[in-house]
Amino acid sequence: MTTTTYFKAAFCLKAAFFILLTLSSFTLLQAQTVTFGQFFQRNGTQDFVFTNNVTSASFQTITDGSAILFIYQNVANLPSELQGPQLAHITITAVTSAPAFQIPADPPRDVQPFDQTVYIRIIRDTPAQSGTNTRRNLLTAIITPDGTAKASLSGDDLSDAVAFTASTARQNIQFSSDFITFAQSNQTNNLGLSFSSVFPLLSIGPGGFYNSFTAAGSGTFASNPAPVFNPPTAASVAINGRVFSAYGTSVSRAVVTMTDSSGASRTASTNNLGYFRFTDIPAGQAVTLSVTAKSGTYQSQVFNLNDNLDEVNFYPIP
Repeated sequence: MTTTTYFKAAFCLKAAFFILLTLSSFTLLQAQTVTFGQFFQRNGTQDFVFTNNVTSASFQTITDGSAILFIYQNVANLPSELQGPQLAHITITAVTSAPAFQIPADPPRDVQPFDQTVYIRIIRDTPAQSGTNTRRNLLTAIITPDGTAKASLSGDDLSDAVAFTASTARQNIQFSSDFITFAQSNQTNNLGLSFSSVFPLLSIGPGGFYNSFTAAGSGTFASNPAPVFNPPTAASVAINGRVFSAYGTSVSRAVVTMTDSSGASRTASTNNLGYFRFTDIPAGQAVTLSVTAKSGTYQSQVFNLNDNLDEVNFYPIP
């Protein structure tokens, strides 16, 4: 086993251990919730950064986020492309003006509350064919204090591990996604992010906040009722384009034919400026566009039609 493989395996083992601890806390807080998503870092690097600013503190990911694998679990009817590990990046944005405190124990436990909104976003590296909006938002979690308790980081003093937890029993948590939907009422949500390789070791410093540190991380998300896959609606899109001659001038009265995935065809003629337009086309299919004109022979073009297409231009084959 190489050194790199060994350290990656050790990191995954430690991450799995802390996820089990997190899931245990879930059971105590919300016995009925169902885990629907987990993430693991691809490289196990120190991508999560806590910064002590003396009068306040922040907790966030490195620029552009941390490269992760995200997995949906217990979500029925997921399309095949959303099953299994998804290449994604996670970003965390959190600021607090609430000082940390220590709970007497053996060893003492250091707790860092967050009195402002915490944002967690997990964005797919590339758009999926399924889904809505950008088709990249695997999960967004927004955690706001509800006046009774604050979401917090918590870990043993002088340890190399810390966990971030939140639950609708104590905070307001909103989940959203381009792929799955959550109940609109009586929704119970919770989450736990586990951070290992904390460096330097966890402690309370200037201003009463945690001392600055970096860490590697993983996490789990749960809800009740469990979310369901949100198939895309049969939205309509449009295609706009233009036909040119070999000299770069517009071609009027050219006939543009659009053939959809079922083999059905529609035609449109270009106007005096060479423009054509197709509307009310069901999204989520491949279409072929071809041109017939006296100005020359044109190469057909094929498009995967998920959004409106603009500036689809045709030039004759030389």
